[in-house]
Amino acid sequence: MAVDQALLLTAQQSGMATLRFYRWETATLSLGYFQKLADRALHPESVQCPVVRRASGGGAIVHDQELTFSLALPSENRWSKKNNDLYQTVHACIVSSLQSLGVDAGQYQRAMSEAGTEAVRGKDALGGRPRSPFLCFHRRTDGDIILDGQKVGGSAQRRAKSAILQHTSLLLRKSPAADELAGIEDLSGLVIDEPGLQEELVERLSKRLLVAFKPAKLTFEQKEIAENIVEKTFGNSNWLAKK
Repeated sequence: MAVDQALLLTAQQSGMATLRFYRWETATLSLGYFQKLADRALHPESVQCPVVRRASGGGAIVHDQELTFSLALPSENRWSKKNNDLYQTVHACIVSSLQSLGVDAGQYQRAMSEAGTEAVRGKDALGGRPRSPFLCFHRRTDGDIILDGQKVGGSAQRRAKSAILQHTSLLLRKSPAADELAGIEDLSGLVIDEPGLQEELVERLSKRLLVAFKPAKLTFEQKEIAENIVEKTFGNSNWLAKK
């Protein structure tokens, strides 16, 4: 999370776009920026997992058997000013990449008749505002990645003054810490070629976003910025529990 934040700062300061793929060493729960830490009790299966708060919004994610990537775009890139268009376009690229591997994925589109029904079912006990499910993969937003009626991919964003950061999670298979969520391999019966999927995504995102992504390592300065960010936010227990 700190590295992604450092890449967002890089986009602001230098105008450089970055696409970063990564995996998690151990199953970890990430809270959306506005979620309450106490609400992790709503998902007992993941209570033993380490927890971190993301800079981006949305629902909680159990990061384990998935592919995660972040996209940082500076204001010079026209997509950085179109939040929803960026969301939809990134997901369209993912769907196309999955289809090239034989996975019949699509993008969710909520009918108007469904919207009212979901809102009523989601109201809290006092009849207040509609309450969203705790986990991201139990939520539905137009453009989310769907396979056999189940959500297998979603994103969340964080806008800075002159750049935007998008986190994307693609669920590959079930995790013991969230075994109620089926992944792409569980639903399709296929084994995903992860390196091949990444290559497809880089190629498609490069073309659609008009960015020539090239392999690179973090600079010393970016690592130093990330370490400082960890101390102040993502590795700080007070910041984690602030909501």
